[in-house]
Amino acid sequence: MATEGASGSDGKGQGAEASVTYYRLEEVAKRNSSKEVWLVIHGRVYDITRFLNEHPGGEEVLLEQAGADASESFEDVGHSSDAREMLKQYYIGDVHPSDLKPAGGKKDPSTSSTCKSCWSYWLLPVISAVLLGFLYRYYMAESKSS
Repeated sequence: MATEGASGSDGKGQGAEASVTYYRLEEVAKRNSSKEVWLVIHGRVYDITRFLNEHPGGEEVLLEQAGADASESFEDVGHSSDAREMLKQYYIGDVHPSDLKPAGGKKDPSTSSTCKSCWSYWLLPVISAVLLGFLYRYYMAESKSS
């Protein structure tokens, strides 16, 4: 669901107040077919459906990235300043702030569901090393007594 927020006015009446539409990543992900193609590039949402047939790299390249964050792919290709300028005409809003990754592109470790406490990554090797140490000492003691 799209939400709107205000930005741009300094409260002194100098300039129109701009309204930004925010989209959740779940909503962008639904727009991933040739009938409707949305992309996220650097936190901004673009409806590039009309551009599919015009894209110099072919529509397949865009459809592969449809409904997802294509920032890395966009930068890897090395788009020209003209392409970046052209992108502005397809802008429809921003990604909702709660869906944005923290600075540096890495997820916040406190919200990561993969590993709340990574003790298991070092506990198993330590236990294995201690066990191997005891087995080695036992083996060496048995070989000396024989």
